[in-house]
Amino acid sequence: MPPTSRNGGGTSPPSAPGATVIPLSAVGALADISMVEFFLGMALSRRAPQSSGELAAELSVWFDRPVRARALNGPLDAMLGRGWVAPDAGTYTLSEAGTAALTPFTHALVRMLDGGRRLLDLAVFMSLIKEFERSGS
Repeated sequence: MPPTSRNGGGTSPPSAPGATVIPLSAVGALADISMVEFFLGMALSRRAPQSSGELAAELSVWFDRPVRARALNGPLDAMLGRGWVAPDAGTYTLSEAGTAALTPFTHALVRMLDGGRRLLDLAVFMSLIKEFERSGS
């Protein structure tokens, strides 16, 4: 697997003193987000604040397998570093920057499930998800 910035690979020179870091989204690129970060953001967008234990429990239900709270420390730290979540007494809340980073990916997910026909809209999609959760499907 080729090295990425996420796993420490690459040969980018260190930032020069006084350099300004510009988010990718500011230049029209997508945010660099992992699937776990995406699902953590989705969980926080639905109910916040949540502790890492509560997030692990919710992701465990979604993935139908145990997710340990400590396994979420790395992704949560990464999201904190980007300003996507805000910590408060052991809980996390999605920030405006986090919502902005998640939005294009949420729209893409709806379009992928819709097969490009643009028949589904986000509100209907979210209602369907909530209904499936209530029914245990």
